[in-house]
Amino acid sequence: MKLFTAAQMRQADEGAVGAGIPLQKLMERAGQAVAETTLRHFPDTERFLVLCGKGNIGGDGYVAARYLK
Repeated sequence: MKLFTAAQMRQADEGAVGAGIPLQKLMERAGQAVAETTLRHFPDTERFLVLCGKGNIGGDGYVAARYLK
């Protein structure tokens, strides 16, 4: 698995937005992917705690929480 620094991820987001993908759509896809991966790894879990920080990553967390609900 390849991990990105915050600066690399910001650059990737800016490139996607520059290519015409709305930031909201990126956030929705990221949050959905987090939720799907979480459910795949923990299929019998009934409750999840999602902690969201400030900035764009917080938005991804809110989307993930919505899907996990």
